Amino acid sequence: MAYNYLLFAFLFFTIHILSASTNITTTKLALKLIHRHSIFSLSYTPKPGLSDSTIDDIRAPAIPDEDGSAFLVNISIGEPPVPQLMAMDTGSHLIWVHCTTCKGCNNIFDPKKSSTYTKLSGDLPLCHNFVYVHQHFLDCPYEIRYMDQSMSKGVLALEKFTFITSSGGTMEINDVVFGCAQETSGPIGNLNGVFGLEAPNKYHLAARAGNKFSYCIGNLSDTHYMYNHLILGDGAVIQGDSTPMQVNNRGYFVTLEGISVGDTNLKFNPYEFYSNVNIDSGSTITQLVRSAYEPLMAEVKKLVDKFAKRGSVRNAENRLCYYGNLERDLKGFPIVTLHLAEGTDIFLDVEAMFQRSTDGLAFCMSVVESRDNMIGVRAQQFYNVGFDLNAKRVSFQKIDCELLED
Repeated sequence: MAYNYLLFAFLFFTIHILSASTNITTTKLALKLIHRHSIFSLSYTPKPGLSDSTIDDIRAPAIPDEDGSAFLVNISIGEPPVPQLMAMDTGSHLIWVHCTTCKGCNNIFDPKKSSTYTKLSGDLPLCHNFVYVHQHFLDCPYEIRYMDQSMSKGVLALEKFTFITSSGGTMEINDVVFGCAQETSGPIGNLNGVFGLEAPNKYHLAARAGNKFSYCIGNLSDTHYMYNHLILGDGAVIQGDSTPMQVNNRGYFVTLEGISVGDTNLKFNPYEFYSNVNIDSGSTITQLVRSAYEPLMAEVKKLVDKFAKRGSVRNAENRLCYYGNLERDLKGFPIVTLHLAEGTDIFLDVEAMFQRSTDGLAFCMSVVESRDNMIGVRAQQFYNVGFDLNAKRVSFQKIDCELLED
């Protein structure tokens, strides 16, 4: 996620617990994805009226603060079940929820009130792989620090997860390994938790569900779009062009072979991007290292400077921004194409390449320079993205998600 993280300990799930490694006997687990700014999200706040805005709010264009997770999944934990809205994140392999107080969070999970909660002890093989864990520890602690300095810290445990499916039913999965967070800080601390989808081994929930999953994202700016979804298991939609992916403890990585803006191919060294671009559902914007970002920014400037004036926009100080109207000033802007290995392309139209300010008076490029490479959710709009963990391939199909509804 935008919170791409550094682990203080590597989770090698070699737990000698048979129930935790049991595969889920289902062909399809379909979940609705909840836009974090929709009325169904805990983070939803109505737009302020004029009397609620400050002078600065009125005068200065601002980009919505969307650097974090864009979509949430509704999962209940424990017995009795406690509903949790968790950020969907392919850039994390750990599933965790708050187990203590959390500012802005509802329905905090209290393990003492659950009859199905089981702590993992420090003498299990899982805990022996932690740098800071002694084999005689009674608990199995974890600590994760993210790139934005967010942090989650607690203990690993097993618990029953209850999913609300897209058809309105429920499905229970026992003995899911998850983190019971006792301390958090930074932006990530305002979430109920994180639903990490990166599966490094067979004990992870995504692997137990059949080593396949897919998600489909519509228009990120449309908080009322009802067809965003996540599918775990054999019912996952693995269609369209596919490219090889590598899996490590930071997510799913693909190879970027080139970038073109219309008919113009940008020049950069492709060897820097071999299996080094993260497909991240937990980050909104796309990030590129300088060698690829600078030629892309230069080409955008060459095209847009003719029609709009560069400007500074709040919440987007590190992005290339312009004063103007996105639809009017960028009409006819060429498609930007990310060329992945083996002929798979991701096409970025104006909605994927740029983001309008809240007042519509400015727009900013949705690609920033970073030390890491990642393709964020804004670039994945209007795509179904399918992950086949056995084949180690990820597929991209440009489609209206409504067409995939049963």
